[in-house]
Amino acid sequence: MTMNDLRAYFEDLAVRWDSLQAPDREERLRRLLVPFAPVLEASTAILELGTGTGALIPCLRERAPGACVVSVDLAGEMLRRARRRCPDAAVVQADAHRLPFATPRFDVVVCHNCFPHLADKVAALRGLARALWPGGYLLILHDLSRARVNAIHGGGGPAIQDDLLPPGEETRRMLERAGFVDVLVEDTDQRYIVAGRQA
Repeated sequence: MTMNDLRAYFEDLAVRWDSLQAPDREERLRRLLVPFAPVLEASTAILELGTGTGALIPCLRERAPGACVVSVDLAGEMLRRARRRCPDAAVVQADAHRLPFATPRFDVVVCHNCFPHLADKVAALRGLARALWPGGYLLILHDLSRARVNAIHGGGGPAIQDDLLPPGEETRRMLERAGFVDVLVEDTDQRYIVAGRQA
């Protein structure tokens, strides 16, 4: 599948995306950020990759009230809905493999629920490393287990059926190849988190 196929899939999905989410989604997102509270609170600029309809934006703003949050998504309809949720949000339609930012620019990159959709994960990670100031953090966050994410994607049709989360240790190696250090991995039956610091 091409990036255009993936974009079309999420453009169509945007209309019903929020209705597919769990009722406690906002609380789950808040809990997902708790381990990274010190990093987020110290940030002045955060890049959120794969914002969808913008559910994470208010949570990031709570944790990082002094930061400029820039939210990126591949699908324009997702971003229109994110802007409805947060009218003053800074949203950008872009492919994660070709981010339109002068680099480095951000203290933290949050890749929430979109890592499986990166076609060339190592190349994308290298681009994200360039977007970070030295010492900046990349957070790959999924509020579902890898098994659950992969089951959803596997049954999601041709556009996403091959977009799977790799085992946490494989993602660790990808981050290290892209220049990240101090990589933390939590690949459990509750959630999937991989975080690293730009060397």
